[in-house]
Parts: sequence; C-alpha cells; structure tokens
Amino acid sequence: MSDTDKKKASTLAALLEEKPKRGRPRRSVQRQNVYVALSLAQKQQMKQLGKDLPDGLGRADLSDVAVSILAARLESLRRAVAGRNREIPEGITDLESLYLLWDLPLPNEAEDVKWTSIRLSPQQAIELGRAHGTLHAVFGANRSQTFSLALALLEQFLEDHPPVIPISLTELREKILDIYL
Repeated sequence: MSDTDKKKASTLAALLEEKPKRGRPRRSVQRQNVYVALSLAQKQQMKQLGKDLPDGLGRADLSDVAVSILAARLESLRRAVAGRNREIPEGITDLESLYLLWDLPLPNEAEDVKWTSIRLSPQQAIELGRAHGTLHAVFGANRSQTFSLALALLEQFLEDHPPVIPISLTELREKILDIYL
C-alpha cells in the first residue's frame, strides 16, 4: 500500500468519525434497558412528569429520578427499624399499606398493562433490583409493581418539592437524599 492510499484511508476514517450519528445521543455512562409492564395511564403519567421535571432534565432522566426516590424512601424505612432485625416496620403487611404509609394513591390493578422498556443508569438499575428484591421477598411484588411505586413517589416528590431552577441529575439526587435521609 502506498503512502497516498494510507493517506486517503486515514482521511476517510477521519471524515466518518466527525459525521454525526443518527439516533439517540451518546451518554458518558450507557443506560440499560429494563422491561416493566405499565398501564396506559402510567405511560401518560410518565409523559406529564417528564414535562414537570426542571430544566436540564428530560424524560429520559425520569426513570433514574423515580428509582432514586424509591431507594431513598426504602433506606429511610430501614433506618427507622435499625435496632430490630427487620427491613420493613411491623404494621406494613402488604404493598397497599406501603402506599398508605407514604400517602400515595392506590394503584388501579384492573387496568390493562403492556410491556415497555425504561432506560436506567447502571447504579439506578442496581437500586431498582435491590428495591425489587426487598419488596418481592416481603410482599411478593414484581418489578413492574416496584417501578409503579417509584412513579407514584416521583409524582408526590414533584408536588411537594417542585424544583424551580435548572438542576442536573446528580444535584437532584443529592437533594432527594438530603430530604429523605
């Protein structure tokens, strides 16, 4: 291969590197797909909550924020019963009582659900797995029910603590931890 062929190949490669890619823009940390079953009302709720997020955050960050709130709330429950050998307080006997403890509206189980994928950062995927494991062991809850609880907590959080300034995802996570822990 002559020098001109090498130069052309490297120039073509350089041109292709600078060419904008199609589709979703890349993130520094790749997100993972997690499949959950959501009702049509929950999907519409996600669209509305995506609009309610502060500037700087989009609908793609919605799942991460919801799981962060759920993880913080479950951690505060663990701390409440730290002196005993329990994860959940004695009065919480089923998933509905957890909704009532946190003053959340009860989910409508009669609605048809369809599988959809949510995209989570790796840490939030781990936190959703931990929350699902806890709730499944105690109440028999599946991953979809766990994420539905996270959505309800996010809606309550945005009503009680509306962020008024543009904020990044990490700043919002720190604010969530400051509020609940």
